[in-house]
Amino acid sequence: MATAAEVGIDTGHDTLVIDPVKMNITNRVAEGTILAGKHRFEGGLLLQGTLDGSGEIAGRLVVWHSGQLRGRFRVLGDLYVLGQVGATTDNTDPDTLVECQGTAYVASTGISTGTILATRLRMYDGATLQGPFKTLRSDE
Repeated sequence: MATAAEVGIDTGHDTLVIDPVKMNITNRVAEGTILAGKHRFEGGLLLQGTLDGSGEIAGRLVVWHSGQLRGRFRVLGDLYVLGQVGATTDNTDPDTLVECQGTAYVASTGISTGTILATRLRMYDGATLQGPFKTLRSDE
């Protein structure tokens, strides 16, 4: 797994820089695209459109500013939320649960109304975490 500096994360400042090429992300759902159903992505995913349903992302998942993730997903890497995780609501979305095997980063533009389970959480000033966050333990 690459270090934070290798993927463009500036740990010296409160800045999150995303570079899908350096992060070895090989899949993309473009803005305006809506995918529904059961999905599996090898090599991570840059989500600029909408992904609805269930599945697994083997690698990093970046939910871009225009992206929305709804449903039940397992991420075998880090999760970067710059867009929306869960349905657009003033409350929580009980139908969205994301299990992240790495660190969940919620950027200043990120909104989560669903449940996020991750080994670690890093929130940036301005991030919105409406849904619950639970820490994954090595025995789970």
